[in-house]
Order: sequence, then structure tokens, then C-alpha cells
Amino acid sequence: MKGMGKWMASCALAAMLCACGGGGDDAGSSLNVSASGSAAQTASVGSGQATTLNVQSGDYISLKTSAPVKWQAVITSNLTTLTNQSQSDTAWSGNLVSPTGDTIQLTATLVSDASKVFKLNLTVAPQRYTVPAPKVGTVATLTETSLRLGGGSSTQQVAYTTTAIANDIVTVESADTATNTPDVRYTQSLDGNRLTRTFLNNGNLCTYAPKRTLYSFPMYVGKTWTDTWNYSCVAGYRETANVTATVVGYEPVTVAAGTYNALRVNMVITYTNSNDALLPNGNLGTATYSETITGWWSPDAGRTVKWVSNYGYAAGFSNASYMKTFTQELLSVK
Repeated sequence: MKGMGKWMASCALAAMLCACGGGGDDAGSSLNVSASGSAAQTASVGSGQATTLNVQSGDYISLKTSAPVKWQAVITSNLTTLTNQSQSDTAWSGNLVSPTGDTIQLTATLVSDASKVFKLNLTVAPQRYTVPAPKVGTVATLTETSLRLGGGSSTQQVAYTTTAIANDIVTVESADTATNTPDVRYTQSLDGNRLTRTFLNNGNLCTYAPKRTLYSFPMYVGKTWTDTWNYSCVAGYRETANVTATVVGYEPVTVAAGTYNALRVNMVITYTNSNDALLPNGNLGTATYSETITGWWSPDAGRTVKWVSNYGYAAGFSNASYMKTFTQELLSVK
């Protein structure tokens, strides 16, 4: 599983920080601490008191004390890992990575006077994740299942192939693996957010303006965003969409392609001004419906590995052919 062994790394962090420093002069009732890394910080903490230093996940931080101390640590999350750790009696340094954010409490006890204890709380911000650069030739195959309001369902495997990248626009073609014939062509920005969709059987071009921003990078636990786009097709269909999204967690998720650590993103999309004549008020161009989504975006895979959409319609709407639930799960990436 991606990210395994982090519990052991966290335990190792606590053990390594318990090493002792050498002798030195008593610093009195306060300890001066300077930090470099995410930002230069200084603090003076009194004996029996605590001070807080802020750290960006993944950044290197170096602490220096005004007197020799012994170090101990308390870690609250077993997802936090430490690399490049080193320490002496007047310094501690390392890279702290925390997918969800963490507070690590360092206890510094004066070597010369064990009754003088100082607490340094390292508040680690959640790790920020960016999307990797797309590559021509990448093929992501997903299992897609559609459940209709009438109870009917269908499942297919769809291969999405990156066919071109030019002028910061990525072209992707999808094909049912049963036929291997491309049926839809998508264009998207470098961050994977969709710009257009073209149905190849009839050439109907649909455009998202300015683009469909489902993911806002960098993403991190706790981030929220909103966006609006207009969707319109040459064949005449149109609607407006408003999305509200929140990264609510970081967790393992298992799909056919394997188990991934992923950011869990909750989204609600409200669609308005639809001219779908089969929806209530669609003949007036004012139909509405909604989509409630949970997506799992994996930093290791650089893509969504699981997606669940639940659709909502006006009270009383029951057209059996309309989508109730749509799911996607990653089958493979090549």
C-alpha cells in the first residue's frame, strides 16, 4: 500500500528525539529558540511554559537553543513522517511531512537543571499536493457503473488515453474497451480540469466556460473552493453549474488498481438554467438538478482513483432513464 510504514517512522521520530545533549550552563528560567525553515522564527519560553512554531509540511526546519537540552517528543498522528533528522544538545532539525496536519510537542529539559522544562509545539500545516505533468500516451482505464432512477444499471470499462499536449491544453480520448473505438474527445487544462467535450459519433462540441474546476490545486486537507461555469453544446443544450468543494480527509482507498492514500474531496454541484425539455421547467430554460460527489484523488497516482456521484432532481421527477448514481474506479494506469 502506498505510504505504508509511516507508523513506524513516527515511532522512530519519538525515539530519536529522546537522545541526550551534553553539559552546559544553566539558562535560568527561560530558553531562547531560533528556527529556520518555512520562515525564520524566534521565541523565548519560560520554564514550565510552552510556545508554538509553525512549520509547512515537507519543509526543512532547524531549531537552535540558547542552552544544552535533552529532547523528547509527543506525536499525535501516525501519518506524520520525519526525514533528514539530526540533533545535538543545542539543535534539532529535520523534514516533517504530515498529510493531514499535526502538532508535535517537543520537550526540552535543561541538561544542567532537570527541573527546568520547556515545551515547543511544532504546528505542521497539512501537506500541499500538486498535480503531476501529464504525459502523452498515458492510458487510464476505469470501471464505470450507472444506476438509473428506474432501477436499471450498466457497467463498462472505459480507457482514457492522453493523445496530445499543446499550448497547455491536454487532449484525452475515451473508448469502451469492448469496442476500442474512441467515442468522446475531451480537452482539459494542465491541472486536469475540463475545457471541452466532443461526441465523436456526431461531432457535437460542448464547451465549459471558462472551465470546469472540480479540483483546485494545490490541494490539502481543509481546503475549500467554489467555482461557476457555463456548459453549452453546438447541438443546443446548455446549463450553468456552481460547485462547492472541500478536502475533508486523507485516507487509504482500495480499488481494482490497488490501494492508494488519497485526498477525499466532497463536492456539491448545483445545475441551473438547464433547457433539458424532459426536466421540470426545461422547456423554459430554467430546469434545475444537483450532483453530490465524493472523489478520492491520489497524490501518488496523480489522478482520481474513485468517484461516486448521486443525482438529485425536483420533487416528483421520476424519468426512469435519468441517472441516479454514477461511480468510477481505477482499474489500471499505463
